[in-house]
Amino acid sequence: MDATQQHMFDLYRSARHDLPAPPAPGTGEWHLVREFRTRRAFRAVVDERVAARRARWAAVLGRLRRPAAPARTAPARTAAPGPAGAGDTARPVPGARR
Repeated sequence: MDATQQHMFDLYRSARHDLPAPPAPGTGEWHLVREFRTRRAFRAVVDERVAARRARWAAVLGRLRRPAAPARTAPARTAAPGPAGAGDTARPVPGARR
């Protein structure tokens, strides 16, 4: 028995028992697809898969947008002048004449 024959049988049975007619075959398929997509999107947010996927894509796209930077050396650190009379010893300035 195919879907059309089953539907005709259900129509007959519902008419005999004074029940509402069942929907035609295939009328709720798109609704079911939309429901499935909504449910899957909801579960992805609850399971935090969306955030993980966005982070992965951001990392991939970030690498593609920015070329690899050459290795940088740490900048030379200079001592900040302290308060007067704090006991700091005078340090020679590189390249200065004595």
